[in-house]
Amino acid sequence: MSNGSDLFRKINENFASLSKGRKALARYINKETDTAAFMTAAELGEACGVSESTVVRFAMYLGFDGYPEFQKELVSLVRGRLATAGKLEDAPKTKNAIIRSVFQADVEKMNESLSIVDEISFREASSLIHKAKHVYIVGLRNSSPVAMYLAYYLKIMRADVLYISDSDSMDIMSEIYHINEKDCLIGVSFPRYSVHTLRAMEYANERNAGIIALTDSPDSPCRMYSHILLCAATEEVSIAQSMAAPMSLATALIAQVFSENRDRAMRNITGIEEVYAEYDAEGRDVLEQMNAKQIYNYPEINFHE
Repeated sequence: MSNGSDLFRKINENFASLSKGRKALARYINKETDTAAFMTAAELGEACGVSESTVVRFAMYLGFDGYPEFQKELVSLVRGRLATAGKLEDAPKTKNAIIRSVFQADVEKMNESLSIVDEISFREASSLIHKAKHVYIVGLRNSSPVAMYLAYYLKIMRADVLYISDSDSMDIMSEIYHINEKDCLIGVSFPRYSVHTLRAMEYANERNAGIIALTDSPDSPCRMYSHILLCAATEEVSIAQSMAAPMSLATALIAQVFSENRDRAMRNITGIEEVYAEYDAEGRDVLEQMNAKQIYNYPEINFHE
């Protein structure tokens, strides 16, 4: 096996058919890659509640000759991530060097993301959101700004959108307890992936809800549970992770939903503006008073070009 992408792709593609013990290993390796890479087979087995022989057989199932080869692959993957995170450490300390480096990295990731976005999946995601009775959006930790942004604008356009941000797994599960086949869950998860988000997606999948994943690559563990995968690359810059491309993807999805459901969206927007005017006319937190027509009456975007 040649690289980490191949490793996680095989794990994710075959997750549903894995035994209980192998699923535990897959979850742990996806969530704690940095830790798992430096564990012995016995230590990894103990952490996952399985035997050492189960760990070895899992490595062989993934195409490795044994555990040492599998561990070498994980170590190589972790070192690659560390090298990426430290790229700015060696950057020239000239004026605005960091600004240029960060902006250039964002531009590169935006172009990369544009090349991997599947237009059919993109349109299917918009259609699923439109048809869903309720839309649940889960995004935690570093993924929460993207999830919150998406939820804010979807709430403006339609009712029954629930944004779930609490990191307590029990609270998350209680929030989505009633999800069913008429609903849609959007899981927003970028490295390091949140296990709580993945568990919410797993539960929604078992309840036959439609599931959209906003994540970083086709190798993401979100693939295990999603019906529609929308990918945008991220970039580790010093201690931060740039989310420029994911935010652009969220913006594009918002624009697509609005374009395909303009009449319904405008009814909600107009209603909200009327409520503001009637109940909060003197205390609105905006620079100028604007009505819905002024704010939203912009030309249609041609998504077919």
